[in-house]
Amino acid sequence: MSVVQRFYWFVMDGRAEYNTQDAQVFEVIGEDEPDNDDLGDWSDMGACLVRAEITNITEKGDIQCGEFEFIRVIE
Repeated sequence: MSVVQRFYWFVMDGRAEYNTQDAQVFEVIGEDEPDNDDLGDWSDMGACLVRAEITNITEKGDIQCGEFEFIRVIE
């Protein structure tokens, strides 16, 4: 049986490239990985695309995530 990882996607400020703990979340995107067209508004701001693995979904539907993982600078 294979385990499928699920992620939540975020836009964070440029500090996320080096230190996600100090970076600020600009936008919570959700579970669907965004394409470049979805991120166009952030391209001139030095923002970063980041994801975090979904570790739990509570009975109320609240989503809990693990640590942020830097993916790339949004260009």
